[in-house]
Amino acid sequence: MDLNKGEEGVDWISNLPDSLIHHILSFLNIKHVAQTSVLSKRWSYIWITVPILDFQDWVCIRPTSSETNKFMDFVDGTLHRRHSGANIQRFAITWYNNLNEYRVNSWIFNAVRSNVQQVTLRLIQNEPMIITRSLFTCESLISLKLNVVPSVCFPNYISFPKLKCLELDRVAFSNEYWNEKLFSNCPVLEDFSMEHCTWFGIPSFCISTPALKHFKIDNWEDEWLPRGEDDGLRGCTLKVDAPNLETFYYNGSIAKEYVLTTFPLLLRAVVQFRFKPYVATREQRIDHGAAISQFLRALVNVKRLSVSGDTLQALSFAEDLLEKLPTFHNTKDLIVYEEVTADKALVALLKATPNLESLIFYGPLPSDDEEEDYVAGSDADAAEGEDNHDSEDDVAGSDSDASEGEDNHGSENDDWTLDVVTADPECLFLHLKSVYFLEFSGIPMEIRWLKLILKNAKALQAMSISTCDKFLFNTRREVELMVEILSLPRASTSCVFKLPSWLVSKLDQALLADDKDND
Repeated sequence: MDLNKGEEGVDWISNLPDSLIHHILSFLNIKHVAQTSVLSKRWSYIWITVPILDFQDWVCIRPTSSETNKFMDFVDGTLHRRHSGANIQRFAITWYNNLNEYRVNSWIFNAVRSNVQQVTLRLIQNEPMIITRSLFTCESLISLKLNVVPSVCFPNYISFPKLKCLELDRVAFSNEYWNEKLFSNCPVLEDFSMEHCTWFGIPSFCISTPALKHFKIDNWEDEWLPRGEDDGLRGCTLKVDAPNLETFYYNGSIAKEYVLTTFPLLLRAVVQFRFKPYVATREQRIDHGAAISQFLRALVNVKRLSVSGDTLQALSFAEDLLEKLPTFHNTKDLIVYEEVTADKALVALLKATPNLESLIFYGPLPSDDEEEDYVAGSDADAAEGEDNHDSEDDVAGSDSDASEGEDNHGSENDDWTLDVVTADPECLFLHLKSVYFLEFSGIPMEIRWLKLILKNAKALQAMSISTCDKFLFNTRREVELMVEILSLPRASTSCVFKLPSWLVSKLDQALLADDKDND
């Protein structure tokens, strides 16, 4: 086809192959795709053979009953008009008002019959939904994403011979029978995610598949359930057998037991246990600490480890903590998010990561992209701080700012921590090259660790500080604190401070104003 003829009235788009037009239409709202059917007979055929049926673009935040009925009629009409031989590549429904369950299941059955490859359902229903069994034995399905409020019930049997991605949100698991065999019928599953799911009366939840690469459990809400309700992982034993696992994300309460195989290929692991020490007995705290140390032993090969302050707090109750933790020889990056109130556990974890090169203290949990940026050392807005100084200062850990004892919810700066740190502090930071304090607020924990690292990390190259909104250098004390930090002694002669450019500017302004006041 010569596109340079410049002939008037030539419809170049209609002369494109069907597959290319289908691809172009996949970027449009489904209602707009339907409107192209009036253009010509060819476009009418194009419309009824489009492989992407994505109804999640036509969404009202609070749809009325009338809008819901129109939506269901539109979906019915779209599927009724489709060419009988046209396959469906992606079928997605998003609607935030109760839909007729029978009609929804008829849509799913139609998609399954059309060899659908990807299914996404995001629905808000009045009652738990029972989805047609045909979906759970679909042989063509490659990706399945279910997010149904209040919940969706799983059948006793599933089979996904081609499924690679499975994302479940608010699924209710209540039958142990299928659980042991569930993943044996998903032989190529690579990506598995569960969020806000419940386990009713299931003593163990098993995941066993050799192809699994990415696994995520995000059940942060279950810690807030009333005590005695056994519908979270608290009453379960979690079993994971996935030798090819590369990323592992866990956010939830402490399970009854963990039976995890070692993951030799693990690249990243995020561990966040929800834990309330003040509602647990001493024996329960010790058991929780032992369970977490057992959990961490399965992650011994991880290259980047992220742990929460709650996790460290629970871990600190484990007896013989230094002996129970494994040695993470492959771990180069450690991210600690949320406020740390258990120095003991953090010291133990640092001793267990002898080859650590990057340490990040982060307020909220960072995304993968944010972690990548900081671990790679990207800090485009940072400016170098003051030159090195030779004066000495007290090591962190000897500060009296931290309270101790179990009565203070695990916040401690006890003799055990002091003994470990002062005995051989350099052993914690032999290979440490970069440290980041993100959302720095100047609390005692941050100051303690900042001093300790600067004084003992001989290989340190960069100490980066980014402030949170609450620490804006508006008071004399904040300015004095930052000046003091920039003047701290450093074991590394090549270590420099890196600050965001706006922070450097604000600090300069504050110092200039202070000089004028003194004059």
